[in-house]
Amino acid sequence: MMMLEYWNKAHICGLLSVRFGLTSYLEINTSTTGFRYAEARQLGFQPCMRLVYRATEPPLDGFPVDFTSADEDIAACLNDTRLKGRTFDIVFVDPHHTYECSARDIREAFRMVSPGGAVVVHDCLPPNRSAANPSFLHGEWCGVTYKAYIDFVLGNPDLDYFTVDADYGCGVILKPKGTRAKIKNWLRARRVRKLKDEWRSVGDDFDAAFDKFMADKTRLLRLVDFSLLRRKLR
Repeated sequence: MMMLEYWNKAHICGLLSVRFGLTSYLEINTSTTGFRYAEARQLGFQPCMRLVYRATEPPLDGFPVDFTSADEDIAACLNDTRLKGRTFDIVFVDPHHTYECSARDIREAFRMVSPGGAVVVHDCLPPNRSAANPSFLHGEWCGVTYKAYIDFVLGNPDLDYFTVDADYGCGVILKPKGTRAKIKNWLRARRVRKLKDEWRSVGDDFDAAFDKFMADKTRLLRLVDFSLLRRKLR
């Protein structure tokens, strides 16, 4: 029997770092998400930092946490002098998967990522309706991070993005660098206006959003296979 390769979020960050020369890394996660920080450190990012909220216990990997919050409020972390005003080449987001936390974490990650860098968002491809429950569930829970991600990228249509069909879906948002990139992305944005209007029509109805998502996830996410991505980025 052939052994299938399993590509995870750390592999995707590593591939982006090699292809685009991305050298610094920030991870935003909770005590019950992430779990790949040790692999990120092995990739050699400098600096390699993390912000953990809903931090109910020390991380099992034994590595330090640079910024921490016991609840969902990360304002003090963002205002820490070591983080405030700083940018990173890759900001990896594996949030508490409510809409509010996901939307905030993606927004703050994009603010902190360097021009030419990437925000990588985990759990953008929930496998079923149960996993996409907007409220916390023990076990397989992607929540509505997928909706916060789509809302963000379609709400900022001059951005370039795609989603890797691996490890529950890893969204990649590329921050434009230079005028030429911004113009190119603006022209692309004109072609997705109809899709944006279709998605906006579901509003805050999570059931309707999931129905639309399942019917049109390839277009909404710009879904790509990891093996194909790996060939293109070599």
